[in-house]
Amino acid sequence: MNTMPLKTLNTLLRVVVEQGYPLESALTQIGLDYNPLQHASVETTQVATSCYSKLYSLLMEILQDEAFGLGQQYYAPPGTFRMMCLFIIHCPTLEQALLRAREFHEYCDQYRDVSHTDSPAALVPLPPGERVLCVFQGHASLALDQERIGHANVLLMMYRFYSWLIGRDLPLEEVHMRAPQPPDSRHYESLFGCPVRFAMPASGLVLTRQLLQHPVAQNEETLREFLRLAPYPLVKGDPPGELKTLSRKIEELLAAGGPQKLPTASEVASLLNMSARTLHRKLTAEDTSFQQLKDTFRRELAVHYMHREELSIDAIAAVMGFQDNSAFYRSFKKWTGISPGQYRLQLKQQDNTRNA
Repeated sequence: MNTMPLKTLNTLLRVVVEQGYPLESALTQIGLDYNPLQHASVETTQVATSCYSKLYSLLMEILQDEAFGLGQQYYAPPGTFRMMCLFIIHCPTLEQALLRAREFHEYCDQYRDVSHTDSPAALVPLPPGERVLCVFQGHASLALDQERIGHANVLLMMYRFYSWLIGRDLPLEEVHMRAPQPPDSRHYESLFGCPVRFAMPASGLVLTRQLLQHPVAQNEETLREFLRLAPYPLVKGDPPGELKTLSRKIEELLAAGGPQKLPTASEVASLLNMSARTLHRKLTAEDTSFQQLKDTFRRELAVHYMHREELSIDAIAAVMGFQDNSAFYRSFKKWTGISPGQYRLQLKQQDNTRNA
């Protein structure tokens, strides 16, 4: 069952109570037949994600504020998230989407009477230069426990949104939390599946610089479906730390390296602390191979770039890391069954048919 921690739901329920909304009515609307603020037990630690999603939507309706934010001094009228998505959906790469999202929030901040603002898309280079911090700059007015929980929830939403944006799980190097380290931080490392560093200058997700060049895989049509289901897509699903197949882990490593710096099978095996022979054996058990995963990754990237009319086929070959254009032509035909020129022609014919 798709669940999430009950204490996260309780945080929103407390906001509902503070706003004077009838708690029994809220519980009925989200499908709970008990009050977890009064009757939670040691055995009851999880709640259906759909309940959280419904409560999230209800609270936004009550407050007319998408960033009710658990006490943070931040106001976002209904529709703000949708406008931000439309503002970035046509960006060619993840980096440009992150930078444009930052521009959007800075523009909105002009109309907020706050001394500090959230900057969920700021990019901060980290030494030695191969990594960047995608920042969520929350406010320091919250209690430490609230800040840790609140920022962790926002970072998970960022992870899910930007994973959706590029069409694959976002490989995380580290997670930074501004709040001091709690007595036991194992929960956070398990949650994100990577090292979590506390007492940092800002909260955020640490990514490889190469990943920033990953193409945006979504468009306005897929965005409409995403927004129709929101906020459910942002709160559902497995967190980064959930167990993943070896194939999924390798896909993330390929994405993190980018099309021009794909690791070899031996390098991947070393990164995963196993021998090349063990890597081959485990992938065979998953009915695939390293070469298949690599070809699939490159094919998906190539097809994505082919839909960008401003890029010539030779430019796509260069972006993909092919030093010889003819090698790209041969590879593309191997991946898709037709040449790049034929593929482009088919795309043009499909556009003409739709516009007829």
